[in-house]
Amino acid sequence: MKKLLVLCFALALIFACSGCAANPTDENVSIESIGALTESGDLSDSDNSTDLTDSDDSPAVTNSNDSASSENSLGSTKSDISTEPDNSTDSSKTDGSGDSDDSTTNNSGSKLCFHSYKKATCVAPKTCTKCGKTSGKALGHTYSDATCDAPKTCSVCGGTTGSALGHKYITGECVRVVNGKECGHYSETYCPKLYLSGDMSKITDPAQTSKKIECNIDYEYRSSDDNFNGAATIKIQGSSSTKYAKKNYTINFYEDSSYSSKMKIDVGFGAQSKYCLKANWVDKTHSRNVVTAKLAGEMQAKYGLFESAPNNGAIDGFPVEVYINGEFHGLYTMNIPKDEWMFNMDGDNPNHIVICGENWKDPVLFKSVPTDLNDWTVEVGPDDDATLQKVQRLVDFVLNSSDSEFKANFSQYLNLDSTLNYYVMMHCGWMSDNRGKNMLIATYDGKIWYPSLYDLDTTWGTHWTGGSLYNYSSGFLDNSGSVLWQRMEKLYKKEIAARYFELRQDVLSEEHIMATFNSFYDTIPAEVLARETEKWNTEETPIPGYDFTQIQAYLDSVLPRLDDKYKAWR
Repeated sequence: MKKLLVLCFALALIFACSGCAANPTDENVSIESIGALTESGDLSDSDNSTDLTDSDDSPAVTNSNDSASSENSLGSTKSDISTEPDNSTDSSKTDGSGDSDDSTTNNSGSKLCFHSYKKATCVAPKTCTKCGKTSGKALGHTYSDATCDAPKTCSVCGGTTGSALGHKYITGECVRVVNGKECGHYSETYCPKLYLSGDMSKITDPAQTSKKIECNIDYEYRSSDDNFNGAATIKIQGSSSTKYAKKNYTINFYEDSSYSSKMKIDVGFGAQSKYCLKANWVDKTHSRNVVTAKLAGEMQAKYGLFESAPNNGAIDGFPVEVYINGEFHGLYTMNIPKDEWMFNMDGDNPNHIVICGENWKDPVLFKSVPTDLNDWTVEVGPDDDATLQKVQRLVDFVLNSSDSEFKANFSQYLNLDSTLNYYVMMHCGWMSDNRGKNMLIATYDGKIWYPSLYDLDTTWGTHWTGGSLYNYSSGFLDNSGSVLWQRMEKLYKKEIAARYFELRQDVLSEEHIMATFNSFYDTIPAEVLARETEKWNTEETPIPGYDFTQIQAYLDSVLPRLDDKYKAWR
């Protein structure tokens, strides 16, 4: 009972000294502080102790002003209550807002603070939000390891120290290991990779020319955006290019080795299962074929042609590294094939047809009506008599119509915009290998045909072998005896000139042509080109072709003279 009285007295004294009730819910005002006061016995208002006990050995409750008892005064009893000099005259004064300052003074004139601590941080200990007193130590930072992209970073506060490690690229892919894991980041010029596994010895043999040998293999495709794998079939593609040491291939992707379900992968042209791997053997820039096709696509788009096709009726592609059984085989471009999806056609529709000039024989040059489909080969559509009759109708019109019939009925056989575009592009780019052979012609109704450019790796003045240049410093590309192009020159001179100058304003301006080449070439890492040279540029198999300096020289020489030529045709 006596102890209870002492405790009550201590509580009353504390609140009386504050001049107002302290906040009993403050988490830093503890009952331990009060307990310490009762144990100190220093709770009286004068030098004379007041004994509140019934026996001599009961604890006394006193308050002394001498230096000895001040060591046990209220301000030093507990760290949650501290003393400061009191410059105020009224212990109940406010801070101007009418609220108590949550402090009081003891008998020696020091202000008491009921601390409200803010939690410790990485750089600061617990700190009272009222008086600034600190307790304990700062937590210190907890740093994670630096990565390729970020310096050491504190997991608590987000602070950093040092700098990022930076990427370590090999052929465009970061191989730096951080926390036991390879980074795998791709550089801006990362070249996608196609890994092929299986026995391909029969189709990689430099002496092999057969396009009928098909190999079953496994594949994995890796890029900065996608990763696909499964089974595939692959065979040699091309005509004269089959004789080169480095082959072109047609590849079809499947879900697995049962080859029952084709796997359509989308690498930027829509989801498809069939692609062409172009070796670009005669072009050391690996750019002519795809870039010229991109320009052709822009040209067709300008006149609303093949709008639903991936590149408006022309191929498209991008650089890719090809590995065979783990070994670098070469730099290729992964291209849209001359297939139904190149023209957004339905292979089951008998009127959706694409034919290709296979050689330089008379039927391909419109000098004779074909009797079979050996010279004009069927790429899309049925290879039958019905298709042959549709081709015969076209060739017969070009060959046997009178001049007036040719002009009056042209639109019933050929699309004029597409034909004009083909002619202008062919002559602007000195496309000697596209005047008959390699010419694609497509129809959606079996009647009206659309010429379309294909196989453009020997363009802008280079010979079809890639090893020499045409004499383009004077003269112009001829029509190689093609009746179609001869009749176009004779009967559509003004239309050709008008189309040429329209295209020279944008698609075929010198600046745009070179910008398109440079943009594509920038996507090929220098180290990949170096590996290509090391792999294939040997004494036995030197890589032919010319660089961009030659293309620029060609444009500087030919375009001004073509301007003069077509001005005279207006």
